[in-house]
Amino acid sequence: MSDHHDESTPPSPTPPAASLAAQIRAARLRGAFSIETLAALAQVDPDVVRGLENGAAIRDVSAQDRIMNVLGLRPGSDR
Repeated sequence: MSDHHDESTPPSPTPPAASLAAQIRAARLRGAFSIETLAALAQVDPDVVRGLENGAAIRDVSAQDRIMNVLGLRPGSDR
């Protein structure tokens, strides 16, 4: 017997934090920003950028907004 199932399972939805993390990382790389440069431009600690890219919850929403603004992202946007 095989453990293989013929039924395809739909992909699980991406958690919002993971989706946002991926968007921020992709935008940072597209813009060729280092974490330190992005942090300086957004006036946040580099650990805030790292946290966002790792899907951590950010307590300072204004810091997240500044990072997204520097990257040209809008909340709820695809890019």
